[in-house]
Amino acid sequence: MGTEPLLEIRNLATVFRTDGGVVRAVDGVSLTLAPGETLGLVGESGSGKSVTNLSILRLIPDPPGRIERGEVLLRGVDLLKLSDNEMRKVRGRRVAMVFQDPMSSLNPFLRVSRQMTEVLEIHEGVSGGEARRRALEMLTKVGIPDPTRRFDDHPHQFSGGMRQRVMIAMALLCRPELLLADEPTTALDVTVQAQILDLIRGLTRDLGTSVILVTHDLGVVAGMAQRVAVMYAGRIVELASVDRLFDDARHPYTIGLLRSLPGRRPAGAAAGGRLASIPGRPPDLARLAEGCPFEPRCPWAHDRCRKERPPLRDVAMGQQSACWLDDPARATPTRPHLWEAGT
Repeated sequence: MGTEPLLEIRNLATVFRTDGGVVRAVDGVSLTLAPGETLGLVGESGSGKSVTNLSILRLIPDPPGRIERGEVLLRGVDLLKLSDNEMRKVRGRRVAMVFQDPMSSLNPFLRVSRQMTEVLEIHEGVSGGEARRRALEMLTKVGIPDPTRRFDDHPHQFSGGMRQRVMIAMALLCRPELLLADEPTTALDVTVQAQILDLIRGLTRDLGTSVILVTHDLGVVAGMAQRVAVMYAGRIVELASVDRLFDDARHPYTIGLLRSLPGRRPAGAAAGGRLASIPGRPPDLARLAEGCPFEPRCPWAHDRCRKERPPLRDVAMGQQSACWLDDPARATPTRPHLWEAGT
């Protein structure tokens, strides 16, 4: 990996105006991504993972959404300050995205051949036979059987797993520097999930592409990423290498997520027994209290947690956590009953 970051996100905030108030979907997120690195972005639904990715590409619908502040630096150039025309040149060429549902991204009325060659025409000025050759070559790389015959099919003629392969092929056609993968395997069965993840891992390694992988599944992150950022209520609450996070998680929310994984008993979990779950529900982002948003669900919460929101800070070498306790799993729980039912 290079020494200079490919991507720097600084104090990014994205809000949505709703009838219930202003929802702070992303609230002061800062991240760096090295060339060739895969970063896992994990958390429950509504934690801000997907909105972070959409904000990078400036795909937030306005109204009701708006990027309120921050910087998104791609090799030092702030994407948030580019003109709309300049940003269109970045999307697909330097930064590409793979969505959870390929049918929402592929045009059902256009043949796959037209959709793929159009990417090359727009971003690289390549057309005709050369565009067709490169598109077929990429379909072969992503494992589409008999790609020459399937090239002129419409999206509905492919299975879900094959459509996702087509989306990955389109995303990587122009050899982007950064791939944003937003829950790319959620709608697929387990066997196909593994195939798609292997495909993304192999192709991005061969191309030297960096990846931000959005998922709610820590098991997926364990096999794909070098570092993990855990999000809760619009903020990053823990950031660490994969090994460090799995061996010594420092935020109560991360500890709760790990307790729910089959075969894993992180610090703070009782030996044996059935899988645990985190009690309660995520907070209403339009009505956040002034303290830590995880406090109502946390066995280690104390008075300060209800009054002050902890910042993300260094707790160990290469590890940051947004908790007032440096190591909650080794502290005495103040409300042990919260997780007792699942231990």
